[in-house]
Amino acid sequence: MAKYGLTKKGPNIKRLDTIMDEFHDVLSAGWNINTRHNPNSYLNVQMTAIADKFAEMWELGKAIYDAKYPWSAEGANLDNAVQYGGIAREGPQATIYPMHTECIDGTVLPSDTRIRTDTNPAVGFATRTVEIVSRSAFNRARVRVAALQDGAIYTVALNATVYSYTSSADNTELDVLAGLMAAIDDINFTTAINDGLLLVNSIDPQRRHNMILSANLTTESVTSIVHFFSEEDGEIGLPNGTITEIVTAVPGLISVINLIPYIAGRLRETDVELRQSYADKIFHRSNRMLESIKSAILLNVQGVNAIAAYQNDTNLVDADGRWPHSVEVIVDGGSDYEIAMQIRDRKAGGIQSFGDVEVVVPGAQNEPMVERFNRPQYVFVWFRIILTLNPAEQLPSNYAEAITAQILEAMRTVQLGVSIVPQRLIDGRIYSNVPGIAFIDTRTFASVDSSEIPDEYQSGAVVITPRQRAVTAVTEATRIEVVIGG
Repeated sequence: MAKYGLTKKGPNIKRLDTIMDEFHDVLSAGWNINTRHNPNSYLNVQMTAIADKFAEMWELGKAIYDAKYPWSAEGANLDNAVQYGGIAREGPQATIYPMHTECIDGTVLPSDTRIRTDTNPAVGFATRTVEIVSRSAFNRARVRVAALQDGAIYTVALNATVYSYTSSADNTELDVLAGLMAAIDDINFTTAINDGLLLVNSIDPQRRHNMILSANLTTESVTSIVHFFSEEDGEIGLPNGTITEIVTAVPGLISVINLIPYIAGRLRETDVELRQSYADKIFHRSNRMLESIKSAILLNVQGVNAIAAYQNDTNLVDADGRWPHSVEVIVDGGSDYEIAMQIRDRKAGGIQSFGDVEVVVPGAQNEPMVERFNRPQYVFVWFRIILTLNPAEQLPSNYAEAITAQILEAMRTVQLGVSIVPQRLIDGRIYSNVPGIAFIDTRTFASVDSSEIPDEYQSGAVVITPRQRAVTAVTEATRIEVVIGG
């Protein structure tokens, strides 16, 4: 087997010193003199220049070889390599906020309708398509009587279920509305009367419903879920109730407010992130159901940053509570509806989806069907790093910031159900990137309550269950304490 070139272990290239030795060996044998005798000779200088070009050719060949494979390619070569698996690098994406948008029924919001936060500095958002706010896709509605008549039938249809009230001669408008409120017994809605209006509100703040009214009823306003995109790419997290200011004046637009989780944006996927996601996304053509579901969600649902899937193919409820013949998908990030649609499309016939999040999606015949999945429970992890210094090396002045950055970077790579073992996940990173350290004693505190104050740190691993995810958010760097010990 050849020592250099393409070997069974991959390419093994000749370095400059090896090439020079081969030149000297050949010429010394052919000329019967020691060509190595004078390193400053004209011959030696000439051979060095030629050997250097040969070494560059070997390195080029190695680079071409590496550019063919996702695990070694970089940049544009990595983009080309993953295309063989039908994968592409994720580009920059805006954060999407599903906004409760109150309008006069039928209001048309043009593309590029702009809103912003009430914070300083303000953060701007805009629609990217034409949106219509109407009772056919409402989340909240304010209904009033259009015409008061004796013996008239007043009808409200919610998702094709009809509720009616017949008026009498002495009825007022409030009596009619109260009669309708008493008739509506749908568990998906709450009803109330306020300021002479019947308020019909969805229990689920993320769900859209269809409403049909008889001609003697009308709406004062309706609230629909409209998607607004951040003006800047990347994940932009804001507290509920902070996006309220209307920038573009649109006739019929009354108010906007963010009340439900956003869909995270992202910056352009890095080489490291692309390699990490490639292994999961490659299964989008798989015949195996779990891998296919996971890959479809990663490819088609924006904002997903972690996913796990499990299956119970027995006839009994399993130890984790999954129903017989069911799949459980646990997803961190992304839109509930889009996730449910991917589960619907990839789930095998006769298999149930299991989870606490229930989403109504259209079936094959446009009939309503429920898909379920779970969101992970966050386990917040605090770190206390105790350093023993190495007197033979200088500890940098920014050691605390450097160690904090390494911990946060490591925690961003932690997936669902992965326990935190500091010696494997963190300590090695610190030793490699921060000089002057002889020993690291890493202690942790974990809680599902992010506001809890650590009372006692422990040594050893933080155990994470399959439905949990360990996090130490970038905005919570105060959860990391670095001290110098003995």
